[in-house]
Amino acid sequence: MQQWKQATFRTVLYAAVGVVLLTSTQAWVVPSQPQGSAKDALTASAATRSSPRTAARPRTDRRRSDAKNTAGLSDSLLVDSILTIIQNYYVDEDRVGNKKLFEETLKALEIQDFIRLSFPANDTWAVTKASETISFRTSDTYTFDELVRDSLKLSRFLDRHADAPGKEKKVADKDKSGARQVVNAMLAGLDPHSNLLDSEEYRDLRQGTEGSFGGLGVVVGMQDDVLTVVKPLPKSPASRAGVAKLDRIMAIDDKNTFGTTLDDLIQYMRGDPGTKVRLSLLREGDIAPRTVTLTREIIQVDSVESRVIPTAKGNIVYAFIDSFSSRTAAELREALLKAQAKKEPITGVILDMRSNPGGLLDQAVKVADLFLDEGKIVTTQGRTRESDMAKKNLFHFDYPIAILTNGDTASASEIVAGALKDQGRAVVIGEPSFGKGSVQTVFELPGEQALKLTIARYYTPKGISIQNIGIMPDIWLQPIQKTKLNLNLLGEYRYKSERFLDHSLDQEKPKTVANAARPQKAFYLIPENKKESDNDVPLQFATKYLTELAKRDGVPFPTERLRATYWKASTDALVKKSLVDLDKATVEWLAKDKKLNWSDAGESADDDRNLQFTVQMPKRMQMVEGKTLDVPYTLKNLSKKPISRVSIYLSAIQSSLGTNEVLIGRLEPGQTLQGSMKFEMKVNAKEGSVRMRAGLAHSGWPVPSREKEFYVELQETKKPDITMNMSLVSEDGGSQVGILEPSENAKIRVYLRNNSNVVAHKVSVHLVSLSGKQIGVDAKAVALGDMKPGETKVALVPVHAAASIISDEFKFGALVESDEYVLPNKVHFSLPSSPKARMSKTDVLTGTGSWKEN
Repeated sequence: MQQWKQATFRTVLYAAVGVVLLTSTQAWVVPSQPQGSAKDALTASAATRSSPRTAARPRTDRRRSDAKNTAGLSDSLLVDSILTIIQNYYVDEDRVGNKKLFEETLKALEIQDFIRLSFPANDTWAVTKASETISFRTSDTYTFDELVRDSLKLSRFLDRHADAPGKEKKVADKDKSGARQVVNAMLAGLDPHSNLLDSEEYRDLRQGTEGSFGGLGVVVGMQDDVLTVVKPLPKSPASRAGVAKLDRIMAIDDKNTFGTTLDDLIQYMRGDPGTKVRLSLLREGDIAPRTVTLTREIIQVDSVESRVIPTAKGNIVYAFIDSFSSRTAAELREALLKAQAKKEPITGVILDMRSNPGGLLDQAVKVADLFLDEGKIVTTQGRTRESDMAKKNLFHFDYPIAILTNGDTASASEIVAGALKDQGRAVVIGEPSFGKGSVQTVFELPGEQALKLTIARYYTPKGISIQNIGIMPDIWLQPIQKTKLNLNLLGEYRYKSERFLDHSLDQEKPKTVANAARPQKAFYLIPENKKESDNDVPLQFATKYLTELAKRDGVPFPTERLRATYWKASTDALVKKSLVDLDKATVEWLAKDKKLNWSDAGESADDDRNLQFTVQMPKRMQMVEGKTLDVPYTLKNLSKKPISRVSIYLSAIQSSLGTNEVLIGRLEPGQTLQGSMKFEMKVNAKEGSVRMRAGLAHSGWPVPSREKEFYVELQETKKPDITMNMSLVSEDGGSQVGILEPSENAKIRVYLRNNSNVVAHKVSVHLVSLSGKQIGVDAKAVALGDMKPGETKVALVPVHAAASIISDEFKFGALVESDEYVLPNKVHFSLPSSPKARMSKTDVLTGTGSWKEN
């Protein structure tokens, strides 16, 4: 199975709000940040738009620059100014009172593992880090001056213990001052989308919404521990040089990519326009990597990709909207006008906003306005209330519209879907969206820093807030992966949407709209390793839907029938049959392959409350890093009727560990199930405590008020220090000792030594070729058993050189595993090779053939 390191492609926003602080603001929709979600391939900031935490300079330079950036604003001025902005502009006044703001800051710092809290007396908070404890008193008359004073006191306390040993979580990627930690904790205590941006993050944010950036123009991700091309962007240095999808980038200049983190590789790829970079590329089927030299330049990125889908009655315009940047509406308008210019009539429009994380509010409004002549598009409600209204359109795009959504459709894309759905101009097909119903703006600070702050909620034309709920599709198509095990069949990165984020707005409100809406629904099957050539079921469904409308009503579509209520009635029979067929195939496969009853027993509004789900776990527990967590559960059907399509899940919060979900299926009346959910804690203890959530889902949707949260404090194990050396032995077919030659068979002798005083248990080593088809390596891992302190062991790995060799050296990657390692140790090495077989002096004189060396 091909494993990709994934993250959601994010577009970001820029709002110039003044030179310093409290100037007039403008509301923008900022992209959502699903935690660890990421069902779509990562867009590397080195080559395309940046995620907020990446930067152009190497990390060592960034650490030096942070102090300089902050120097423009003293800690006291930084804290005072940001507190003033928060209390004047934050969306909820009741959440930013002096006392509440400071107490939530302390709680957030503890959640982030920076401090430990205790409560020696009423209204007294004791803060401990390392061996020092300080205290704060927050009475009901807590003043703004006290808030500033205590925030600075807390900042200095964190500064004193910046390098303190222990379990306290280290600041990721770069050193931050105590003041920045306090401010970011304060903002995190408000909601998951407000934060303080340093100069690098602010620059990346501006570039994202401007739709241009400096780079190579290639989207990349990690596959098999090597940087791999997801796609080259059109008209970019990468595409002009012939870089293709699935090319493996083996090296960047002289930096090998095997075993290197994606973020570190990004730093090597990025650079100023006009500078050059050498990439070593290996394509499937190539005998050896090839080197290309690219010149970095400003990359212009289109946020809309469009094409026409021919049908018997005419063309359907398909537009994939990647994000909402400064030209999105213009790009979509141009695509529609281009389709209108063709001879074939247009029968409908498909707006594909799956995995669209959002972007600029004004662009979302303009996109919706392309299809509306009147009525409300969106209302924003913060300290003031504003509504955006549709305007009479100069262009006529009076076609039926189908909108495709999934769980990563968020923010600005939800505004478009909500507006067109509420105004009866579109049917929504797919999965419920992310559920981010808030608006952020950016306040520019000295030192090229910025504050991103939530200033409003937004509402659809019918006055509905989608916060924590999302846009409910009219036709809900829920994929099920055909995996070997009953594990994450509904997707590995579920339960990372807005409602699951820390401190998301309106968490206290019930979230039952999804079940109340009762959309038409079906489950459908997708391959475990989905390829581009595989069927895109939601897209096919939308195409079939619009084709049926054209068949019934002709082209052009009658204006008086340009409403979704009519389309639903007109296509009802087709939709029902299609959903039944999809569902039937899914139920049959689950019954045959998983021995699981996924048939629909008929849902009722009482089903959720009749499901009893209990988990017996302490609020905090300790376990050794890298081990498997075992969570016992009890599940019972309290009703007198069967309840179908039940699943349970265990999800890691604030980490990349993802989710483990198991399908239960049907529960008979009064039936009780007991078991345990397992979760591998493949994360280092240095990352801090892992927050876990156990929950219950019904028909693919989480049941409210059934979640159980607890903390797992990981204990770090003493890890063995295993070093390696490699040499070539048992050569057969060559003429030079220690050099791989064409058609030569040999073995790589791997010496492993345990240099620590810790026993390494169940040690294994696995070698992989990084040199293409020039060299074949035995793919099996070699098990070496336990290694005592000081012990040396040897692994022999067979290799075979191809008849044709290009390189002067072969590169290899090695993965060493033991029970003590949470993740494998990864190293790379090389052995000399010879493109042509050479004869020794003795061979030349005697005419003898090849010889062996052991």
